[in-house]
Amino acid sequence: MKAFITGLAAAAAIAVVAALVLEGEVQRSAAEAFHTSGVRLSPTTQPE
Repeated sequence: MKAFITGLAAAAAIAVVAALVLEGEVQRSAAEAFHTSGVRLSPTTQPE
């Protein structure tokens, strides 16, 4: 039982850290990801 609870705690900790990393560092909107000098996005797709 102790190993099961430790596994649940580890899974929760990994999930929280992964969510923080994705939210802050890795994930970008499409407008940010594909914004170069050769790309022209319409104003309706720009984030506000």
